[in-house]
Amino acid sequence: QIESPGRIHHNPWVMLDIVATVYEAAGVEYPSHYKNQKLPLLEGESFLNVLQNSDDNNILERQSPIFWEHQGNRAVRLGRWKLVNRHGDEWELYNMDDDRTELNNLANEEKDRVKAMIKMWEEWAERCEVEFWPLTPIEEGERDWAHYPWLW
Repeated sequence: QIESPGRIHHNPWVMLDIVATVYEAAGVEYPSHYKNQKLPLLEGESFLNVLQNSDDNNILERQSPIFWEHQGNRAVRLGRWKLVNRHGDEWELYNMDDDRTELNNLANEEKDRVKAMIKMWEEWAERCEVEFWPLTPIEEGERDWAHYPWLW
């Protein structure tokens, strides 16, 4: 049962969390194998407690990092920290509690945190078999048009 429908929850969750939430709501375990093939680990984290809890002071916060990659752009979100890397640029670190518009890059002040979060991202990328951008070499004199959609 969903408690307090229409309530806004401000902590981040991702699509992968829906699968974990459905498994928990159904009361079943995510399988380790299917047709004698080992399945990858479930990357999502259930947010069923958020749906079932009407007490805003007792709201579940995500425990594991959120990772993503799209066309060479990479990021990891862990609690209030968000580490981002635009394809070809340096990693940038933001405190999302204080700077939701990502204007104050704290990477130089938080070098140890940046290193640790980069390591987390690299381990995730290896575990999930992320293919690095560009997937095929860009011919000399050509642009990586995926990063210039306004020129399509």
